[in-house]
Amino acid sequence: MISETQLAWQNIHTSNQKGKILKGTAIAIETEMVSLTEEGKKIKKPIDSLIVNFKNIKVLIPASEIREGKVDKKNLRNMIGSELRFIVVEVDKLTNKAVASRKMAMEKIRKVQLKKYEKGDKIFARVISVFPKYIDIECLGVDIKLKPEDLEYGYISNLSKLYQVGDKIKVLIKEIDASNETLKVSHKDTKEDPYKVARKNYVEGGEYLGEITGYSDNGVFVNLEQGIDTMATLPNWMEMPPIIGDKVVVKIKKIQEGKRKIYSSLLKIVRRETFE
Repeated sequence: MISETQLAWQNIHTSNQKGKILKGTAIAIETEMVSLTEEGKKIKKPIDSLIVNFKNIKVLIPASEIREGKVDKKNLRNMIGSELRFIVVEVDKLTNKAVASRKMAMEKIRKVQLKKYEKGDKIFARVISVFPKYIDIECLGVDIKLKPEDLEYGYISNLSKLYQVGDKIKVLIKEIDASNETLKVSHKDTKEDPYKVARKNYVEGGEYLGEITGYSDNGVFVNLEQGIDTMATLPNWMEMPPIIGDKVVVKIKKIQEGKRKIYSSLLKIVRRETFE
């Protein structure tokens, strides 16, 4: 009976010889001497690599083989914990490791998957790295950077509060071209605009809990829910104004869903943000 380790090595060799796509979890970054082919010649050079655990076999994916374009150590660091697909390009059973290319795997996936879908289709994508102002997703073999305006309605101070590496998110295909291998998607467009139901969830004269997110000339911006913010005026009696992060209660004065605006007045601070 074949052992799990033997089966894993069989998969490694099949990937190396026939281009089979494998997957594993990125667990580390190391700088190692890696054999690469440049201008038709095999050379060894030190390079930052993402370490992927494939059934307890160490697989190195050099930064240059992660995706098209420059990939620095910060990019690699933010991919730790993500599940990556790869094709093995070098095998060293003696040291129990292999060298692989995610770039080759993604190219192979693109050629098959992009032909299957069209504009308007809804599909799932996987989050492979998260930064405060954008996330990287993998979708049909294409790496796509999504900014806050592609992801959510309303203001987002830090995307890492909403998304994590490994998340699967639904996206709407906005543009797709299989011949040029290009893809544009939106996660926000799979969601209902919260302002369309604003009057169901909020009433003029109602008092609601929210969080301070910023300042205006006339008061403060208060987030009531993702996609719904209100501009609140401050009371004259307030000696110490609220700061970003404070939990407050506001009274809604006017809802203008067509203009995507809600006006309110701040009634009280429930809890002040503390900094250690």
